[in-house]
Amino acid sequence: MISSLKMFFLFLSLTLSAGNFSNLYAKTSTSRDTLARAQRTLTDAMKANNVRLRVASENMANNKTADYAPKKIEMKTKKDPKTKAVSVAVKSIIQDKNQMMKVYDPTHPKADRQGRVNMPKLDPLMTMMDMHQAKLDNERAMKSYQMTTDMRQRTLQMMN
Repeated sequence: MISSLKMFFLFLSLTLSAGNFSNLYAKTSTSRDTLARAQRTLTDAMKANNVRLRVASENMANNKTADYAPKKIEMKTKKDPKTKAVSVAVKSIIQDKNQMMKVYDPTHPKADRQGRVNMPKLDPLMTMMDMHQAKLDNERAMKSYQMTTDMRQRTLQMMN
């Protein structure tokens, strides 16, 4: 089975041997634009994952902090009107006041009259899993970005 990169090189060699340079430029120009779109989409994904990682680490760091409301991220898809490319973005970061629990600790400085303190209700295991997933997603996006960069460089080298 022939890989897509080998197919591209085969197409390029056939086009060069036929002397059809205008067709070559049209094909590579489109592929470069496609690779640039892919890189923009991957950049958006990396930005969103960095926010996910930051919010999860803030939640972990403040797991035992009184009156800290855990944060949640709302994601949205965004579509580029020019290229029609769809990517991900952070819509908002909200504090989830429903994720609070009353803990009895009359010695705490923030305790109410009944001796209860509002503490975040977080599952550290789930938060760690979210951090790990964000890290893996970011690594995949970085590898894909590097692959598209390499493909763009090879295309330019072949044109020279």
